[in-house]
Amino acid sequence: MKRIKKFFQRMFLFLIILAVFMFANNSSLFTKERDEKPLLLAHRGMTQTFYMEGITGDTCTAERIYEPEHPFIENTIPSMEAAFEAGADVVELDIQPTKDGQFAVFHDWTLECRTDGQGVPGNIQ
Repeated sequence: MKRIKKFFQRMFLFLIILAVFMFANNSSLFTKERDEKPLLLAHRGMTQTFYMEGITGDTCTAERIYEPEHPFIENTIPSMEAAFEAGADVVELDIQPTKDGQFAVFHDWTLECRTDGQGVPGNIQ
């Protein structure tokens, strides 16, 4: 009986320590005040906007695009240049491996969303 009581005491203590750690780690207790301006990250350069309701990891955003607001296509050099000109500090782009061991700048997991191809970008030659 003493063993069980000691086990539960240790488990309780562990859970208390874990809770305190999780609280402290998710708080701003250890952050510093910054006087610098924040970095602006452009996702895929200048992109067209689309409605966000019901998006999942498999959603084809190309089917959801609002009326184009500018002439740029995401993940292209002109869209990235435009993002930098608009004040972006960093541009994130998406790279997929191709079947021949090269890389292609392409966002989606499958080709059907934005191209006439089928399958995964690893099928591109």
